Amino acid sequence: MENIKDSLMSKINLSDIEAQIFLYLIKNDKTPIEKISIDLNLSLNEAEQLLDDLVEKGLILELSGIYQTFHPKFSIINAYRRHCLKTGIVFKKNVQVDSLASSIERMHESARTKYGN
Repeated sequence: MENIKDSLMSKINLSDIEAQIFLYLIKNDKTPIEKISIDLNLSLNEAEQLLDDLVEKGLILELSGIYQTFHPKFSIINAYRRHCLKTGIVFKKNVQVDSLASSIERMHESARTKYGN
């Protein structure tokens, strides 16, 4: 899991706490901001700002105060595409990003199976 977090930080330019929040949502699915704030020991203001940043980066979505990821592969590829546009990198297939997306997809599927979602 630490390797996945490190890859999120290096490949799509997430901060440590952004990567933690994203992985938390991968495991927990639809979660209200209050629970995210409590579980990750963040103030509501901190949680709101970080979640807004993740929405802006194309990794998650918010509906009526409930946050969730898109399909993991879409989230990662979308965030990588936005990162490329922002930094002037030519967006093209990236084997490392694809591998990261597949790893997160497996983590997501495992969590869904474990919790019966």
